[in-house]
Amino acid sequence: MTQRFAYHVMPDPDGWGWVVAAEGYVTRSLPYGTVQEAIESTEDLVRRHPGSTLVVDEQPPQLTPIEIEHRLAA
Repeated sequence: MTQRFAYHVMPDPDGWGWVVAAEGYVTRSLPYGTVQEAIESTEDLVRRHPGSTLVVDEQPPQLTPIEIEHRLAA
């Protein structure tokens, strides 16, 4: 059985373009230059994981406590 994901295309919180993240995961993709490039890449992921969804977020999500801690430690 294939795992289902909700893939979010969103502005990079660091301001470098657009990134893709699977809901519930901290890891994000490397930034894409345009929203269209990010969507095209995500559509390929959705095709490989039947039942998955693509969501375009206009605002970057709030940083999680783990991400804040990681950035402060760097």
